[in-house]
Amino acid sequence: MQWIGIVALMIGLIAPSVALAQDSSPESGGGVLIGAFDVGPGGCPECPNPLQAGAGFTWYEKYFSKLMLYTPDFSEIQGELAESWELNEDATQYTIHLRDGVLWHDGEPFTAADVKFTIETAAHPDSASYIGAKFVGVTSIETPDDLTVILNLDEGNVTLLDAFTFLVMLPEHALADISPADLTTSSWWLDNPIGTGPFKWKAYEPGQYIELEAFEDYWRGRPQLDGIINRFFPEAGSSVIALRSGDIQFTYMTLDEALGLEGEEGLSVIAGPSQVLNYLGFDLTDPRFTDQRVRQAFMYAIDRPTIVEQLYGGQATMANCGFILPQFVPDGLNDYAQDVEMASQLLSDAGFDASQPVEILTYYGDQLSQDVLVTIQQFMADAGVNVEIRVVDVPTYNQITPDPEQWDITFAGAANGPDPDVLSSHFESIESNPSVLNRSNIKDDQLDALFADGRSTVDTDARAEVYQQICQIMNDQVYWAPLWVATRFGGASDQIENFVWVPAPGGGRYYDQAELWSLAA
Repeated sequence: MQWIGIVALMIGLIAPSVALAQDSSPESGGGVLIGAFDVGPGGCPECPNPLQAGAGFTWYEKYFSKLMLYTPDFSEIQGELAESWELNEDATQYTIHLRDGVLWHDGEPFTAADVKFTIETAAHPDSASYIGAKFVGVTSIETPDDLTVILNLDEGNVTLLDAFTFLVMLPEHALADISPADLTTSSWWLDNPIGTGPFKWKAYEPGQYIELEAFEDYWRGRPQLDGIINRFFPEAGSSVIALRSGDIQFTYMTLDEALGLEGEEGLSVIAGPSQVLNYLGFDLTDPRFTDQRVRQAFMYAIDRPTIVEQLYGGQATMANCGFILPQFVPDGLNDYAQDVEMASQLLSDAGFDASQPVEILTYYGDQLSQDVLVTIQQFMADAGVNVEIRVVDVPTYNQITPDPEQWDITFAGAANGPDPDVLSSHFESIESNPSVLNRSNIKDDQLDALFADGRSTVDTDARAEVYQQICQIMNDQVYWAPLWVATRFGGASDQIENFVWVPAPGGGRYYDQAELWSLAA
């Protein structure tokens, strides 16, 4: 077994590794790659609608496409379906030039009308889109010709390029007759969805797998592989067993699983920072958590350095607000060094009712996360708080969290970069439950104003100062209890050639060159 290490810098942060690029023009080619693309926190198993999904893009991007993607080191945004773009001086107008000759899987041309349709569908509140609120400020969309899209905004917004790396393009000709509300539950996503990616839909076996086949008319050229299969593994650790046996060629892995692969011939471990902030999110509609002192008490009670060193083996970076990129983190933040006495005093001063247990809900079902939560449970018990733990799968978690009556605190993850505005979806009051992502129901006028300023500020240094102010408020108010950004791991067979995988937020948003992936003979 070999370890593929960290190789690049990302805007001041060490970037995830880029894996297994052995040969830029393989001679072998062909074959069907089988992977567990939706195992782990970057996946969204059997979540068919990418508009609603916050993860799973490693898989979606095999058959859907976006206008733009990051490079694998996340240092810059490059064109995908967009060939180029320009912003005016105050970022109130975007002009996007599309690639000529791109086809949908049914042979229809991809045009500006599809871009307009996709943005308007995502921005419609009935679509329940993960990313739709980012486009609410778009006042009009012009399509002067089939390859040009002009977005007009009510105020400056420099973050739409980042937002486009989340938004998969949809075919107007196939979906125009389905309302945004009906699209959320439409069978289209699993019957025969049409994309523009390197592979197209072939088969779906519920609970078992999805199979794609090479798209002969892909704009970059026919993929090297004949197909890709995404197998589902609901049982923890079962995908690693399949990798070891040769039944699959790729899977996400936990730290323990990565260490357990040491000495395995023909397998490689890919490691890099997740860019995902792990946090405890409080239900702020619950009277127990409305007092700032209670939330701060959780931070003081938990010995985060010990968890990072002993459970994560040092493979995590602590966070004291929602950001860890240094340009967005001001000096002088409270690092909430463990102080159980302080935690107990804050709870007492706030009149916290310790007789009622507090439940932490999570979708992290791996053993490491369970060990982390049990340790947090013990730390909170030392401060007088009785914590219970509930673990559910991702679809169940997504059903529970829109209803604050069904949960107390979440242990979850959120994208931490590379653009800091990505967290606005979780903190702005306009994004509050139940329709979008502010599950904690945070309502802070100062945060709302600052996030708006951050989007409209074009100057890089001035923009960084805005997010430093946001970071300070997050640190003081502890609407979330920020914990750490951990290293994540993937395992891949050395049989794969030209394979690129990055442990990225949402499991995607970067160009992974899937059309060049191949299997050695």
